[in-house]
Amino acid sequence: MTSADESRRSHHELPIDPDVDVAEDARHHRGAQPELAPRPPWPHFQASVIATVFAGGCLGGLVRYAVTKHWPTPNDHFPWPTFTVNIAGAFVLAVIVVIVSDFLRDSTYTRPLIGTGFCGALTTFSSVVVEADQRIAHGHAGLATTYLATSIVVGLLAAWLGVVLARAFVDIRGPAQESAA
Repeated sequence: MTSADESRRSHHELPIDPDVDVAEDARHHRGAQPELAPRPPWPHFQASVIATVFAGGCLGGLVRYAVTKHWPTPNDHFPWPTFTVNIAGAFVLAVIVVIVSDFLRDSTYTRPLIGTGFCGALTTFSSVVVEADQRIAHGHAGLATTYLATSIVVGLLAAWLGVVLARAFVDIRGPAQESAA
């Protein structure tokens, strides 16, 4: 199969997490039991990756805090600050997953920094629930329902748009070449 065929095929599938062994996962789903290597009793953590997630998380948390501090919203209004950062985060996360899995395959720190750290701190479902709960507590159940439904639908659309635009970028730049082992 040529790289053009692989590129066309990949446009009909969701991005694959680069940390997942696809061949092993496919064997497992066909009914064959994968051979499991013995696991150490404690997970292996790389300090540099943890520090990268921490740095991204600090930045994402600061951005969320700045947006909500400088854009306060009364309980009888649509919570635009939380909505905006969550939609932006869904878009950015989708772009990062595609770029890392299709273009920056050897990147060790991009996904932990931006995807896990920054987007993880920027976007939190708990904030959506708190905003909805505040609206309900102040007698605005309809607004809370609208906010929840809009957050889900627009968040999914933002993620879809992120995947589409990132794949267009990858198509323009060309897929990453597999490194020779």
